[in-house]
Formats: sequence, structure tokens, C-alpha cells
Amino acid sequence: MQWSEYSTAERIKRLRGPMTQEQLAEAADVSVGVVRKLERGGTASLPSLLSIASALGTDIAVLLGQQAPRRAMDRDERAALRALSAATHDAAIGIPTDSEPGTVEELRAVVRRADAAYWTGRYTELGALLAALLPEARARYDAADAGEREAAAGVLADVFQTAGMAANVWGSRDLAYAALTYGRQIAVQAGDDLRDAHLAATTAWVNLRDGRTAQGFALAAARADRIEPKMSEHDPDRLSVYGQLVTNAAVAASRGGAAPDTAREYLSQAHAVGARLGTEHARGRHAQPFGPLYAATQAMSIAVALGDGGGALRLMDTIRLDDTVPLATRARYGLDVALTHVECRRWDQAADTLENVCGMAPGWVRHQMLPGVIISRLAGVSVARLRGLAHAAGVPLAVR
Repeated sequence: MQWSEYSTAERIKRLRGPMTQEQLAEAADVSVGVVRKLERGGTASLPSLLSIASALGTDIAVLLGQQAPRRAMDRDERAALRALSAATHDAAIGIPTDSEPGTVEELRAVVRRADAAYWTGRYTELGALLAALLPEARARYDAADAGEREAAAGVLADVFQTAGMAANVWGSRDLAYAALTYGRQIAVQAGDDLRDAHLAATTAWVNLRDGRTAQGFALAAARADRIEPKMSEHDPDRLSVYGQLVTNAAVAASRGGAAPDTAREYLSQAHAVGARLGTEHARGRHAQPFGPLYAATQAMSIAVALGDGGGALRLMDTIRLDDTVPLATRARYGLDVALTHVECRRWDQAADTLENVCGMAPGWVRHQMLPGVIISRLAGVSVARLRGLAHAAGVPLAVR
């Protein structure tokens, strides 16, 4: 059932979760009679509705069913997303820029800075960097001579990839697909199969965030078949991209994109590739590093998705992440740990873990859906603590 199909009364009850009507009324500074009236299908004044929405950690559009519960971006992020959208499409078209573009090496350094901003959750900075970087990268590509064309194409494709990742985390799926498609077009024109495969891996991940698990599995599996390295091949860039593809195929399969045994088969391949690499490695120092630690974090995610609580608990006892794993990846692993604690009814451990994730990656966590799921299931935690966690995670309280 879609969020808009619920009545306002049903939406308030779902958003209220474990809060009592009296607690909601107190938090919203309205009478308990107003809350009871609304939950019986009655109406209330707009100021009362605004106060109740604020107390529930959401906005009036969610309360009235005009949008589904999700964290609304702040003003700076909305502006950054608008600028990113314009810059992405303008760069794809090739609209000229007045500024003199930097050299390929200078632009590559900025790409790495934008990539770092993405992985550490500095999204406003990321948007500003990409809005300036996209037109310059396109201008450098258009002006490149034969000797520089391949390198300039690589920079432009990488910028489009980071733009797609940014749009994805902001929930703008159409822009994410567009940016990644533009990047793949540049990579194909340059004959860069490895970059094309890497962009496909990111596209498959967007499919997962978009709920299109079958499409994500099919894309990741097909591209993995095309670039599978030979046993004698030890190119870390190729191994990293291949590992990312088989991992994404495994995750997609575990979430309904294919059979559970298929998920386990692809995960086994991911572990084997991670062992061959021996350490975390990102193709061209760009985007998601892949290695034995990343494969382990995704094994945890897959165990959770398949309902393998015992396997998830065993992994919790063995996985030890370090700084070679990006902050966003460590934070996502933390959410899987918190969810595992919830499944085992370890309410305090789950709340502690979620609190740690919110503290370590505050920008990142507010764009994730899983904290809302975890909070809605923390039956053994006080309402006061739930309210604090919901505020830190930027989610409505107890959305189910």
C-alpha cells in the first residue's frame, strides 16, 4: 500500500509508533484531544498539524500523504542538487563554459577531492565541487588533442560517475541514471571497457537503491562476465572492478533479484577476488575500494537480507574494519550490525550501535532508509531515547 493511500489518521498512528497520544500531544504542545480527534479521522488547524509534524520528526507533506516519509534535504543540499542537475545535463550536451579548464592532472586531483567528500558525507561541498568540475571536465575533453583525448575522457567519465553517486544518495534516481549513462557513453567512445564496467557497477547499485533488484542483478552479472580476469591476471584495477560487480550481483540476488543460492555463489566469487587482491583497492583511486574487508561487509549485508541471523552473528565476531575502508562503508556495516542486534532482541546494543553510526557519519546517515527501519523495531528502548535517535538519523519516529 502506498503512503498516499493511507488516511491522515493512519499516517499519524504509523508515524507515532510507540509514542502514546499523550506524549505526542506534549511534544507538539497541543491538547491530547486534538491528537485523538485526528486519529479518529477528524480535522485540525494548520498550526496544530505543523506542530504535530514537527514533533514526529517529519513535515506537513508527509503527514498529509503528499510524499512518503523520508528525510527532507536541507536548503544547502537542495541548492546543490539543483546545481548538480544543471551541470550534469549541460556537460552531457557540451554547452561551452566561459572559464579556462584546468589541465587533466589538475582536474583529476579535484575529482579525487570530490570523491573523498562523497565517502565522508560532506555532501554540500561535494555538490559545489561537481557543479564547477563538470563543465571544466567537459571543456577539457572537447579541447583535447589526440594525445590527451583518452586521459581527458577518463576524467570526464569519472566526474559523471561521482555525480551519479551523489544524485543517488540524495534520492534523485533519474539524475543518477542519467549521469551514469552519460559517463558510460564517454567511456565507450574512448574504448575504455574497464571504466564502462565500473560505471555499470555503480548503475547496478542505483538499481538496488531504487528497488529494481532483478535489473541490478542482471546488469552486474552480465558486466562481470564480460570483464572476468584470467587466473594469471593480477591487474588490481580489473580485479577491483570485477570484485565490485560480483559483489553487487550477490547483494541484488540476496534482496530478491535472484535465488539465495545465486547470492551465495557470487559472494564466494567476491571473497576469492578479495583474497587475490589482498588489500582494499579502488580502480584509479576512484569510487568504491574493493578488497577482502569490503567483501566481508557485504557478506554481513547478505546474511541480514537472507535472514541468516547465525551467520550475521559469526561475521560480527570476525570483521574488524580499518581506515582502508571508507567511512560510508563502515557506517553501512554498522547499520547491518544494529539490525542484527534488533533481530536478536538486543535492544540496547542495537541502539548503541545506531547511535555510534549517527555520531561517526552524521551527514551520510541522514540519507539512509535503514535507520528508520531499525528505530521502528526498537521495542525495548525508551521513547525518549528513540526520539533522540530519530532526530540524529533524520527520520520520522517509528515509521514501519
